[in-house]
Amino acid sequence: MDVDALFEKLDRWANEEKILASTARYLKKWLGSAQYADFHDEILGLIEAEDFQQLNDCFYTQIPFGTGGRRGTEGVGPNRINIRTIGESAQGLAAYVLSQGREFAARGVVVAHDVRRHSVQYARQTARILAGNGVKVFLFDGFRSTPELSFAVRHLDAAAGVVITASHNPPPDNGFKAYWEDGGQVVPPHDARIIEEVNRVEEIGQIDLDSARASGLLIDIGAEVDEAYFDLVCGLSLSEERDLAAVYTPLHGTGITCVAPVLQRMGFTGLEVLEEQATADGNFPNVSGGKPNPENTEAMENSVNRADEIGAELVLASDPDADRLGVAVRTKSGNWTYLTGNQVGALLVDYTLSRLSDRGELPPVGYVIKTLVSTDLVARIADSYGVETVGDLLVGFKYIAEVMRTAPEEKTFLFGFEESLGYLRAGFVRDKDAVQAAIYVCETAARLKAEGKTLLDRLDDLYQKHGYFSELGHSVFFEGAQGHGKMEAIMDGLRSDPPTEVAGHPVMEIVDRKEGTRTRPGTGEREEVSGHRGNVLVFVLSEDSETRVTVRPSGTEPKIKHYIATSGRIDDGFGSLASLKRLVDSKASDLLDGFMEIEQAFLK
Repeated sequence: MDVDALFEKLDRWANEEKILASTARYLKKWLGSAQYADFHDEILGLIEAEDFQQLNDCFYTQIPFGTGGRRGTEGVGPNRINIRTIGESAQGLAAYVLSQGREFAARGVVVAHDVRRHSVQYARQTARILAGNGVKVFLFDGFRSTPELSFAVRHLDAAAGVVITASHNPPPDNGFKAYWEDGGQVVPPHDARIIEEVNRVEEIGQIDLDSARASGLLIDIGAEVDEAYFDLVCGLSLSEERDLAAVYTPLHGTGITCVAPVLQRMGFTGLEVLEEQATADGNFPNVSGGKPNPENTEAMENSVNRADEIGAELVLASDPDADRLGVAVRTKSGNWTYLTGNQVGALLVDYTLSRLSDRGELPPVGYVIKTLVSTDLVARIADSYGVETVGDLLVGFKYIAEVMRTAPEEKTFLFGFEESLGYLRAGFVRDKDAVQAAIYVCETAARLKAEGKTLLDRLDDLYQKHGYFSELGHSVFFEGAQGHGKMEAIMDGLRSDPPTEVAGHPVMEIVDRKEGTRTRPGTGEREEVSGHRGNVLVFVLSEDSETRVTVRPSGTEPKIKHYIATSGRIDDGFGSLASLKRLVDSKASDLLDGFMEIEQAFLK
């Protein structure tokens, strides 16, 4: 190819605004270096076809480390997951680990992968590169869950960890999720410094796996780590009740290696694994729409249908890397209710604290942790047991893990959760864990069944005592480079021209976690807010801050996420719990509709 002529064409296209200036810059980098030679034919094909949209989408930026590391669609370019971007991620991580000192680096890095199409290839490439830089690697002998990777980092006293996964994303996606020595996902300043190393990568050093094994730089791990993990999670049991008929689906993912065997080992003999979704398959063929996200009720349709066939009262579904858990409950009328992450979180916090209290095992100073978009019902439950709640964290379980790491020794971690179906009971894992969640959901349901109750009955008991909380989540997708610009326009508009009311409710405070400020529009008062910075805006609509709208761009997907929260109490004059639910739910719906109208104005 005539590189000079090609570069001249790219500059011309950039001047004509057919492609972005950043797109032209990255294209030149990839076409001008032999390091990217394997991709040249594909890139040239896009240029010859004048596929400007695809060129922009693939090359306008480099995938950053977000709330879950690097994650995105597979393909060519720096804004796609491919063998080169995975390789640069591994090289950057190796450089950063080595920069922490030889003694630190000698502890090694644990590498795991999920069931996705190229996860094995990417995991082995990561291992080759780490070993090629002189960093010892512990490589799992097959697919494993993300929480087991987190456990393994701590169990093996490793310096860091990597899991190749795109969590619950659709089949075309994959990713590189990095963990630090505490078993938690990398947080500031490590995440930014790792990406700095990634951005500096030119040459990638690697050796073949057999040579790495022979030199002691590669250690294969498997069943021995599984058993250590299983022993600890089984030891979390707080009840001997096991009479429960349930259907579990791993959604073709890694849960078949951990959730199913642990529940069976613990004596839940009434558990049936959904056979049609039990095979590991990154195409997720038997999942509705091919989207293995238990937050979407469609992903649980097959398991609910099977539960109807066998008369089960509970359905559990873990996502492909088994860190999230979805739950559906049969109602007394025979229908099914899909519990939200907030509802499951409240139930599991209540179960944990009530059982520890009954057994006389509540510590003198205990605490639970949640993110700022997760239900405030948990705080009221914790308060009733004299337990502290840390509840102002940015979205991402890595921030929960950071609180666990930095908490004073006299404080005891009791539970952590986030509304996106992520739960954690014990600190030997430092990420959300579908195994731990499944144990406690099943034990809670079995104990309630023995009392003639369901999980829904217990939720109503909590609402009667602590108040009813309604939370709505809504995502708006913005694909590609143009979509990125629209997301920026919305967030910039909300900052420069913030609403003064939402659906008739005056905005009392605006919390901007990017700027680290809290502003009261009515008085102009402004103060600093502590904690990590992130692109999050909170519009507070009540004095108790329990009615609010939170908005943020996702750190792992091309979308803006919206979180609506509001609440009410029976003793506020609502009469029955049923009427309270209707009114509070209606208020939440009105707030969402009102905020969507506000956002649309910034796109006109």
